[in-house]
Amino acid sequence: MSYSLLAGSDCIRRDADGALIPADPGNRDYRDYLAWVAAGNAPTPVPTATLAALKAAKRAALAERRWRAETAGTIVNGMSMPSDEKTQGKLTAAVVASVLDDAYAVNWKLADGSFALLDHAALIAVAQAVRAHVQSCFDREAQLAAEIDAAADAMALAAIDIESGWPG
Repeated sequence: MSYSLLAGSDCIRRDADGALIPADPGNRDYRDYLAWVAAGNAPTPVPTATLAALKAAKRAALAERRWRAETAGTIVNGMSMPSDEKTQGKLTAAVVASVLDDAYAVNWKLADGSFALLDHAALIAVAQAVRAHVQSCFDREAQLAAEIDAAADAMALAAIDIESGWPG
């Protein structure tokens, strides 16, 4: 049996199965750990992640958060519009069709399942609004990515809130 100490935590990891053991004298696994140490064994310290590794993980979490905001949809002129990649592509195609034919109109399915008849002007307005929503999500990601890059240490990095401030 071997154990590892988790940096910055009062938990011990049992290496055999990865179980986390709290430093609680009432916990049988913790008492087993203490007996193991009393028998002359020493736990292996788990290396602390480098700042670069922590930043890479935060950037990956940020990209996933931006994607969720980007594809969550947006409200355009009171209509609940999807904003996923397929919808963005279909909007582009519909706008092209309306540019080629000013009389073009389409029944567009909204996020709530209802339909709205969108003519040339409405299609362009919706496409521009969805595009603005998507761009604002990327702008928020860029702002937070700069904060992540500028973080001087793990504490500063942990203080960066990637969950709030996203466009709705």
